[in-house]
Amino acid sequence: MTSHPTSAWFHARFAPPSPHPRRRSALAAAFLLLILLLTVLQSAAWAQQSGPSLDPPGRVARLNLAEGPVSFAAADSGTPDRPDWTAAELNRPLTGGDRLWTGPRARSELHMGSTAIRMSEQTSLDFLTLDDSLTQLHLAQGSLQLRVRTLFEGQRLEIDTPNLTFVISQPGDYRLDANPASDTTRVVVQAGNGTVYGDNNSAVTLLTQQQASFSGTQLAPAAPGAAQADSFDLWAADRDRREDQSVSARYIPREITGYQQLDDYGDWRQDLAYGAIWLPRSVPVHWAPYSMGHWGWIAPWGWTWVDDAPWGFAPFHYGRWAQIGPRWAWVPGRLPARPVYAPALVAFVGGGSGGLNWNISIGTGGPRPGIGWFPLAPGEAFRPAYRASPRYIAQMNNNIVINNTTNVNNVYRYQRQPAAVTAISRDDFVRGRPVHGSRQALSAADLNRAPVVTDRSALPQRPEMRERLQPAAALPPAAIIARPVVANQGNRRGEGREAAQRQEDPRAARPDNRPGNAERNAPAEARTPAQPLPAGVLGAQPPATRPGRLTPPAPDRSAIDAGQRVPREQQQLQRDQERQQQDALRRQADESQRQRALRDQAQKNGSAPAVNPEARAAAERNAMEQAQRAQQQQRAEQAQHRQNEEALSQQRAMREQQAQKQQELARQQQVQQQAQQQAQQQQRAEQAQQRRQSEEALNQQRAMHEQAQRQQEQVRQQQQQAQQQQRAEQAQQRQASEQQRQQEVRRAARPADNTNERGGPRPEGRPKQSTEQ
Repeated sequence: MTSHPTSAWFHARFAPPSPHPRRRSALAAAFLLLILLLTVLQSAAWAQQSGPSLDPPGRVARLNLAEGPVSFAAADSGTPDRPDWTAAELNRPLTGGDRLWTGPRARSELHMGSTAIRMSEQTSLDFLTLDDSLTQLHLAQGSLQLRVRTLFEGQRLEIDTPNLTFVISQPGDYRLDANPASDTTRVVVQAGNGTVYGDNNSAVTLLTQQQASFSGTQLAPAAPGAAQADSFDLWAADRDRREDQSVSARYIPREITGYQQLDDYGDWRQDLAYGAIWLPRSVPVHWAPYSMGHWGWIAPWGWTWVDDAPWGFAPFHYGRWAQIGPRWAWVPGRLPARPVYAPALVAFVGGGSGGLNWNISIGTGGPRPGIGWFPLAPGEAFRPAYRASPRYIAQMNNNIVINNTTNVNNVYRYQRQPAAVTAISRDDFVRGRPVHGSRQALSAADLNRAPVVTDRSALPQRPEMRERLQPAAALPPAAIIARPVVANQGNRRGEGREAAQRQEDPRAARPDNRPGNAERNAPAEARTPAQPLPAGVLGAQPPATRPGRLTPPAPDRSAIDAGQRVPREQQQLQRDQERQQQDALRRQADESQRQRALRDQAQKNGSAPAVNPEARAAAERNAMEQAQRAQQQQRAEQAQHRQNEEALSQQRAMREQQAQKQQELARQQQVQQQAQQQAQQQQRAEQAQQRRQSEEALNQQRAMHEQAQRQQEQVRQQQQQAQQQQRAEQAQQRQASEQQRQQEVRRAARPADNTNERGGPRPEGRPKQSTEQ
């Protein structure tokens, strides 16, 4: 059986230590040489086949919420001018080239790690680039709100519109509105810092609580935007509050795309063997991971799992699955701050070196080629079916502890368990049909003859024919699709890739290519400094506040420092100019003193003609006047400097006062919110008490009614007993009276009988009674 090209690398890296101390050093040296040899050979071979861009991106975006008609066009569907629009599906990974459109009265929410992107109605958003270092979005129309929690070193987040390019420099809250009717774009910085670029190499920096509107592509000021928060801002603020209160963020990094939905559909627990685990609350009977969804081909990863569950993104693209008792648990493991995305953490079965050769019986048509898969358990390394470097594979698996046993036979924990393996026909696999409707029941015999796929050629390389998707309910206008964007910042868009290259080669030069300093490395003739907009001018109005935050962000020190950097540089320039002027005056005074000393010395020596006293006095007066003018100019500059410092102090005081007002407003809102929460809690407590009281009253009434019924039943029983006793007494009385009557009759009959026996006369008409009677 042909082994996977990375299996030997893993076996060599994580092979168990030798039990013999004398052989340990020799084995370590051999393993090291083997690792180096395999790495060099594999990297060279793949580099020849794939070129310089070997590894796929380590992060993707994900559509996790769609309210109303939301349409999607994949990067490889249709043409750039006429893409194939379909209804957007949740949990499908989004990457460079994909497009989204929200129809009328629709909204949507996406996530790229910890960054949230929210789209208002009738908004067109394209992913121009999405990789580890650069995120480039195209907003052709509509409103976009971004909550950026983290920007790692070397990362760049850029939004292009038909009017400008906006580069986010710091974490914060941002909003962009692109209006094609008025040919304007509004940029709002609720918190953070960013720079706006135009076609003429001009740049404008926006700080916290600033907004600006521009028309055309030359950053021409436009009419100011709205002064109050709209429903879209309130909706985004509510979504932010939900994320701020996430419980899952305590167990896993926020950079895991899809962590936001885990709180509503599962619970976290601590396991002695695996640490923190997550268990879904409601799954079907006999459910297994990767059993309800479908496979789709998404470049450059290839076959990618798209789950049907609303929480089905993070647990199927990060971490591992473990069966604990009768339940399945997701084990995230020790994930780094920047986890690497995987298309599906499974191992395939049903293939060999010659392609698919595992046949499964489906229905009555006889055995047909099938493909199966099962989830990887904790400790089992992920071996991608696409080409990747050993460095990429190591980053993919650095959150787990690889089993120390060398997996020569490619035997996994769940490979032989029918309840864990999902299998469908090859035709259903390549067409992307839903798995839960075409899943096949397997036996132990089927699994025993199912080899693990170790060769990329064993799986279909591309879908031969896709299943027809649901058509889009709303389509964007054709003019919006073809509308160009500002694209003159190509030199700046490569900064993220240069940073990635610097990570690969730390010896390379490190130019200051951060978003705020990109112009410093540009040629002097093409460099235009980005000036911050002062408050109070057109296009720099404070944005509409977003009420309802539980804990609004405090003033960002980095944003304040960025706002104070330009005034400090101006002050330093003024101080340098003053110092230069003082040095010039000092040199001039020293020169005049040296000249006078030389003239005096020449006069004493008689080597110079006598100087006219009037000319000498005039020269001294001119020197004094020049000195006075220099002093006056210096005093004027000092006064101007003091005025500038006072103006800066006033601006700082105004900013601090504004920040204090915002903090006070936030505290008041928090107090009001706490009061509302307390009132709601008190109201709930009162309602609960009223319910308890009503339940107690009902229980008391029920108990009294039952007691009355029991008493009535007792009285009825007593009455029945009395009636029975009375009837028994009456029967006894009747019996006694009957016995008494019979006795009287017998007593009355005895004298007559005695007279007849003695021979006396018998009364006439009375027959002779027999002895028996």
